[in-house]
Amino acid sequence: MKFKFIYPFLVLTLILPTGLFIYVSQPIEFGRKNDFAYALRAENGKIIQLKLTEEGYWREPVKLSEIDPKFISFLIAYEDKRYFEHIGIDFAAITRATWQYITNGRIISGASTLTMQTARLMHRKLSQKTIQAKLHQMLFALRLEYNWNKTQILETYLNLAPYGGNIEGLKAASQAWLQKPPNHLTFSEAALLVSLPQSPERRRPDKYPQKAYIAKAKVIEDVADKLKLSTDKIFELKNETIPSYLLRPNQLAPHLSHRLINSKPKIKTTINYEWQSRVSQIMDNFTNRYPEPVNGAALIVERRTGKVRSYVGSSEYQAKARKGAINYLTSVRSPGSTLKPLIYAKALDRKKIDSNFIFSDQPIQINGYDPTNFSESYSGKVSLKDALIKSLNIPAVKALQSIGPISFENNIRNLINNPKLSKKYAGLSLALGGFYLTPEDLINIYLEFSDPHNSSQLVFEENQPMKQNPSIVSKPSSEIILSLLTQKRTNGKFATFKTGTSYNRQDAWSVQITENHLILVWLGTPDNESTKLLTGKKAAYPITQQIVDDLSFKTSPPMNLIAKPKNLKNKSGDQCEKLIQFPEADEWIKSDDLGVTVSGKLGIDWFLNSEPIIPTNGRIELTTPGAQKITAKHLNCIETVNVFVEVNP
Repeated sequence: MKFKFIYPFLVLTLILPTGLFIYVSQPIEFGRKNDFAYALRAENGKIIQLKLTEEGYWREPVKLSEIDPKFISFLIAYEDKRYFEHIGIDFAAITRATWQYITNGRIISGASTLTMQTARLMHRKLSQKTIQAKLHQMLFALRLEYNWNKTQILETYLNLAPYGGNIEGLKAASQAWLQKPPNHLTFSEAALLVSLPQSPERRRPDKYPQKAYIAKAKVIEDVADKLKLSTDKIFELKNETIPSYLLRPNQLAPHLSHRLINSKPKIKTTINYEWQSRVSQIMDNFTNRYPEPVNGAALIVERRTGKVRSYVGSSEYQAKARKGAINYLTSVRSPGSTLKPLIYAKALDRKKIDSNFIFSDQPIQINGYDPTNFSESYSGKVSLKDALIKSLNIPAVKALQSIGPISFENNIRNLINNPKLSKKYAGLSLALGGFYLTPEDLINIYLEFSDPHNSSQLVFEENQPMKQNPSIVSKPSSEIILSLLTQKRTNGKFATFKTGTSYNRQDAWSVQITENHLILVWLGTPDNESTKLLTGKKAAYPITQQIVDDLSFKTSPPMNLIAKPKNLKNKSGDQCEKLIQFPEADEWIKSDDLGVTVSGKLGIDWFLNSEPIIPTNGRIELTTPGAQKITAKHLNCIETVNVFVEVNP
């Protein structure tokens, strides 16, 4: 009988402590700890796309270093004064709460520590209002304290605490209720955010502002002594208004979100928030002018750095008839004539042509391949500038043949390095859109074309290292082609651009080159259905020009398109007067009858495309429209202007 009471004693003194130690020393089951929303941010930190957690919560990870210290002080002072001293269970608080319950017959204060709250936030089953769940919660709190330090526990609490609706975690709460990150909070804002998790739905500022105000004021009163707040400061803080607006992040970049999605719960991109918003609106407005299923996409990239500033994968992501969920910027399509500038630049590098080269635009047949122009007509003798601006097929095919289509295509393939592309070579059809690629591929090509040897491939994320593009053409050749592509608009400004249209008009393109950016727009049909509506010049180019104008991009012409100085030197080095008063250099002239008015110094000799000509009543007659070279000569002085003449229909 003397051993009768030994067994319970052994249980209490040996077995239970051993079992408790075994339990608390086990690794932590994370539960909901790492279940975060996926947030894509613009360069200024604003959310451009948010994917909620599987449970539908907006929750983002936050570190203590990202939180205003005054919030932490408020939280500890109000919620758990002995947080940094206890072991997960505050026995003094339990004793106090129990005595208050016995003497008052009701609960006056709680004894739940921040560690215990963290435990039930991680595992919902620990939130049940039963003695068993409470004991389990306390045991798990001990386990947290054994395995983690105080900072880890506090960060977990701040990542899971509820703040009303589907808002969880301090980072999301600060943005949702205050429209700011939690690193710079006022005393009043900190007090509000401390008060919300105790009753997140009943204290929502947008639905119950009075209750939210009272809860905030109570926090300020309770922490005043500990934080040594003066009476005047308390009065001031209690009377500050509280926010009543719940921010819902705009969903501006669904396709970019899908493209970049990975294990990281947050990504800061190179996207300009305002540009992304405006370009999305522009694409929606223009695309809706066309019947279903036509859709469109747009891309703005910074020259040289390759940083993507706007990425609109389609118009109206939810539009089923237009298949808006498809990312057309990564879809393989026919680029139409958009590769012609590179063909001519390569031909310049190979000395196959020069900037004054004259092509013969007439029917040809090369090994059974007989290309035609898009207009199904021919222009005869045309300059390189005319061939580019009119986007003539025959000159481009001849130029491609001269440099070798396979060699040139290998250069392109090496640059874009896209495994999605067909392994079949396009041959001479490359000049006409036969080499299918994605809009992302095309913008990468133009990055290198516009800044040879000085461009990076596309960069989407902040701190993403730049990767230099392989070179295709030389800088001098690039500058010549860019000069020839530059046209004067009716408002006197310049535009450097190239358009493209696929064979059945299912793809319309425009790539515009400004001083610091490339703007690409694609319009087309989701499943390559043919249309009678889409062309690069009439459908896509107006969109790139709208973007350039709305975002105030600088569009000064390349240096060699700027008008020559007024004073010209003769052979002896003396200064010459300006000979030609009209037309101006690089002017786009519209004419009804192939006649161009000229004026200049009396007694000068006139030449048209290097051939002598005598003006009649101040006008010279052209034989064909297009690029023209008008020259005036007086004694030893010579002046030349290049113009482009378009005949009104």
